[in-house]
Amino acid sequence: MARTAKIKAKESRRPKNQKEDFEISADAKKQMLGFLLIVLSVLLFLSLVTFSPKDSTLIDSFELKKLFNFKNAEQCFNWLGIGGAYVSAFFIRDFFGYYSIFIPVILFALGFPLLWKKPLGRYVQFSIFAFFMMVILGVSTGLLKIMAQTNTGFLQYAGGAGDTWATIFYKILGGFGASVVFLLLFVLDAFLMVDGSIVKTLARIKLLFLRFIESFKKHEENLTTQHQIKEVEKESERKAVQEEKKEEKKLGFIPVVQDPVSAEKERIKKLRAAKTAPIEEIDLIKETEINRPKEIENAFVNIEKNPFEEIPVEEKKEEVKPKVEVKSTPLKKKVKEAPNFEDAFVNTTINKADATEIDINPENSNELEGLMGKDEDDFIEEKLEGYKFPGIDLLIEQTKEELEVIPDEELTGNGRLLQEKLLKFGIEIEKVFATPGPVVTLYELVPAADVKLSKIESLQDDIALAMKAKGIRLIIPIPGKGTVGVEIPNRKAQMVRIRSMVSSQRYASTDKLLPIAMGKTIDGEVFIDDLAKMPHVLIAGATGSGKSVGINTIIASLIYKMHPSDLKFVMIDPKKIELNLYAKLKKHYLASSSDINESIVTSPQNAVSILKSLTVEMDNRYDKLANAGVRNIEAYNVKNKEGKLINNEFIRHKKMPYIVVIIDELADLMITAKKDIEEPIARLAQMARAVGIHLVVATQRPSTDVITGVIKANFPVRIAYQVASQIDSRTIMDMKGAEQLLRNGDMLYMSSSSQKPIRIQNAFISTEECELIADFVDAQVGFKKPYLLPSLIERRTFNGEDEERDDLFEEAARMVVKLGQCSTSTLQRRLKLGYARAARIVDQMETAGIVGSGNGAKGREILVGEEDLEGIFY
Repeated sequence: MARTAKIKAKESRRPKNQKEDFEISADAKKQMLGFLLIVLSVLLFLSLVTFSPKDSTLIDSFELKKLFNFKNAEQCFNWLGIGGAYVSAFFIRDFFGYYSIFIPVILFALGFPLLWKKPLGRYVQFSIFAFFMMVILGVSTGLLKIMAQTNTGFLQYAGGAGDTWATIFYKILGGFGASVVFLLLFVLDAFLMVDGSIVKTLARIKLLFLRFIESFKKHEENLTTQHQIKEVEKESERKAVQEEKKEEKKLGFIPVVQDPVSAEKERIKKLRAAKTAPIEEIDLIKETEINRPKEIENAFVNIEKNPFEEIPVEEKKEEVKPKVEVKSTPLKKKVKEAPNFEDAFVNTTINKADATEIDINPENSNELEGLMGKDEDDFIEEKLEGYKFPGIDLLIEQTKEELEVIPDEELTGNGRLLQEKLLKFGIEIEKVFATPGPVVTLYELVPAADVKLSKIESLQDDIALAMKAKGIRLIIPIPGKGTVGVEIPNRKAQMVRIRSMVSSQRYASTDKLLPIAMGKTIDGEVFIDDLAKMPHVLIAGATGSGKSVGINTIIASLIYKMHPSDLKFVMIDPKKIELNLYAKLKKHYLASSSDINESIVTSPQNAVSILKSLTVEMDNRYDKLANAGVRNIEAYNVKNKEGKLINNEFIRHKKMPYIVVIIDELADLMITAKKDIEEPIARLAQMARAVGIHLVVATQRPSTDVITGVIKANFPVRIAYQVASQIDSRTIMDMKGAEQLLRNGDMLYMSSSSQKPIRIQNAFISTEECELIADFVDAQVGFKKPYLLPSLIERRTFNGEDEERDDLFEEAARMVVKLGQCSTSTLQRRLKLGYARAARIVDQMETAGIVGSGNGAKGREILVGEEDLEGIFY
């Protein structure tokens, strides 16, 4: 008690105004608050800009215990983790969408003056107007979504609050009234955010208006003065001409012949003056002559109706094929039988190693398992006379905006600017011709006699800088002309669609054997070449430059012109998705082999097998040509049609279709099996032309380890899209220039007949158009079996029986009995076999009674023991 009394006495003696040592000043507290607001604004800004819809599943299924699961932690795409994902999801989905970015701006605007000890008035005012701007933009976006009746693009980011208030204003004021109100509010709030005062805003508008009036009067006075000067000059010139005529009548006119030496001196003086005097003061710039391309008349048959309507209803019902039911689809069957999705996922992942290409994509099956014979000569030749070609109604028609041409003012302006830049370096141009194309314009320059072309070539970068354009390319000189070419991209490119190609008169009336309509040249003409004469094409370009669209253009051009009995495709697509949609053509246009189980080849092993089958097909075709006494496939088919070919024990003659081999990504195949891929490609490229086998090879990596010397030497026709560097351009084209191309189908086409490549804008065909073409062909009656290439698998007959057993039948039977399980994929892995051969051995073991029938994804049941095998073998 005494101690407590002493403490109270001390506290009573302490002055009341004395401050505690640990007390924080008011300024320091404001600075701390400002710092916290700025940090919070930065964190909130990062969480909003890194918002990802992929985090929705993580947010919806999030549980607190998952925070301590370090082994199987789920990935969060937001930079601030699960907390940032929650915050960004609230603001963007439930508040005002991406316009909630104003919230961190407001927090920063409030924290900045607190941290730096500035007056709060203007910043608070700005924060209030910024908040209202967020509300106005969010509600306006919601109104646009309601009136457009769509929820795509930026309209989906109005936020929940924006959608709610937009619905309220839409019901109260209607669409038009609400739009007018929020437009006025937006303009008013924008001015208030800048000026902070409505009076200051009105004064600013008045000042801008007065400046506009003053500028208008000034330009009007200048134009009037120039007009008056021109009128005076014209009048004086007219009077001078009249005076000269009067003097000529009195004295008589004697023409004066100028000395050539003096004329040359005057020209040199003009060139020297061009470097010092302004360009407008010398008359050296020539008018640009414009050569507009003539419009090509469209002439295509059967374009009034939809091609699907040409097939009668009853006939179409018979022709439409039912969907193919693939037997070996364990993954899909497992999903259907499982009580819930999670069980199905667990069961299928256990057997994922056993999945084949057909398990992954059942629609890509070549359906050869049910065929009795495996050789092409085992079948009767089919003609498919009722086949109907696709119509152009399946293709998208060009709009007026896509057909808009480059104006003359832009062409003449670029021509004048080009001459001005060259004059600064002492290069005089005598004539300029402009040929506008869909994407680039070719300016043909006729230089003066004393100009060296090497000097113009060295100015490529200076010309590109002066024209402010990307993708300037010089052609020095243009072959067959005495001009220098400068290709300059247009400010607005035209869209060249595949429909304008196949509907053109040139394409409809072409007599080429394998016509390919690649696109339009610079002069706007449809470019068509013959794949049969090329005879092979090498395509290269960076990712996104247009290679896949170019391949689809080649395929569509051939399908629109060639009957299924005259053309077959072998498609190799390591990426598995680019050419997958053409699997529907397997009964019409695709060639396959019994050694593989795919219509569109996707695995490197199957690619090696199909290429080797093609080399055997090439050898067999040469044997038939030798027996028929002809030199090429055209003469052979003519002789076969006339019935002049006689079959014997070894050769069976029938119509030979052309085979076009398309490889979408060569680089992937060369990485996995370079030697096995390079050898058959080289053989086909060297010899396959005469027998109608042609290669179209594409790669996005034009390096020397992919495009080897052996391959490059046998591909005279090359197509280069945009590449990354001059080295890549020289690899594919043996010259620079491809690195200057634009994207989206801009390409250089190098043929064997021309010294320099042609610049072409590739025709665009969308995925939807390709699917419509494939569906139209698939809806018609096709061949009973696909076109079969020779098999490489050797088979032999046991004990004189009709059933053929594989060489590895005994080894496979002993292995599966020892393992106690049997599946096709097990044989593939253990014996290193292809799918078709492994499946055939399993069927033979089932016939012999060694294994039971198939049971979905489960392995087959083993019916015998090791001691019973000897009785089956012998």
